Amino acid sequence: MATNFLKKLSIATVSTAAIGLSFLGANPAKASGFSDGYEVENWTFQNNNADGFVNTSNAPESITLTGGNNGSGAFGSSWYTATSLADGLVSFDWSYITNDIDGPNWDPFGYILNGVFTTLTSSGGGTNQSGSVSFAVLAGDLFGFGVNTTDNGLGAATVTVSNFEAPQSVPEPGTIAALGLIGLGGLLTKKKLNASEN
Repeated sequence: MATNFLKKLSIATVSTAAIGLSFLGANPAKASGFSDGYEVENWTFQNNNADGFVNTSNAPESITLTGGNNGSGAFGSSWYTATSLADGLVSFDWSYITNDIDGPNWDPFGYILNGVFTTLTSSGGGTNQSGSVSFAVLAGDLFGFGVNTTDNGLGAATVTVSNFEAPQSVPEPGTIAALGLIGLGGLLTKKKLNASEN
């Protein structure tokens, strides 16, 4: 009797270790598009001395962000941000156009990470630009996309963000192991019942 119990315990221990190791070796889950926890309702749009706006009608495939042009002659920003659900990489493609007659230098587009704006457009580039980018985030980081305006005049810039991917939260390793043990316990109980019926 004790030998059978030890065998079952050894099976459970080995199975739990295998589940834990396979989980730790797996690639982190990723949300594809504005979905899986990154739906548009989980994002925040904020204008600071700007009259920009975000168009989410093409989500989850893409969103379009337009910067400010309120005529104030002063700096402004239009940011669209969300909270990272897990550690990992954020990646996306972007396509930019500006109507500002002075060019992209006056209406830069970039990504935001914890309040820091990193410019992606080239100030000396054309009025149409595009690219791809990825950057690392930690769970709980605030990240997103922004269009700044230096002068809030002479035309606004618009950016379409597509092929968005971000790290998605997954169950803790302890939870996976516990679920594995519960399932294993059910199998062992079923085997024991089958053996006693024969």
